[in-house]
Amino acid sequence: MPGIQRRTLHPLLLERSYWRNRLQELELAPLSVLMIPRPELSSPLIEVTEFRIRTHDGIRLFGLRAQCRFGTSSRCARLRIVGPSDLPHIDPSVIENGESEFVLQEPAGRKLEDRVLDVLRMCRLAAAADSANPRRIRFGSDSGQEPDEFLIASQLLADEIDPPLPAPFDDGAGFGAAP
Repeated sequence: MPGIQRRTLHPLLLERSYWRNRLQELELAPLSVLMIPRPELSSPLIEVTEFRIRTHDGIRLFGLRAQCRFGTSSRCARLRIVGPSDLPHIDPSVIENGESEFVLQEPAGRKLEDRVLDVLRMCRLAAAADSANPRRIRFGSDSGQEPDEFLIASQLLADEIDPPLPAPFDDGAGFGAAP
């Protein structure tokens, strides 16, 4: 997005051994997702579904997923976070560019390390639901500055510290199971 300011993070926020341990927690937690069609938010060109996903520590996250109805996806996805008091909304220009969009409503008072793991879990969801390459998932922000969790998750995805990637959705992966 134009206007997003990149800044550097304190090196301790990217400590490899700390994140390795946290990523193991993420790997142990099954991907439990419920997708609910939202026809009132959809259009003839855009299909919108509501997702509910359980985090590594059992918190339920809520958001919207939008994609083009005509299957012209470029296997890219955009992840955007809105605040706890903001309603998730879809950016139609993202869908028109052939990407899918995931808009996550951030819970209030969540610690930074948990927010980073939430972003990585959303990358797993996008990779599994849309066959998107996790390294081709773009992060977007409505504010002028990218949140710290996006900066850290971007570094973890780019580093050799690879977050666990899911197999395609099947009944064993928890897809469709109520969170």
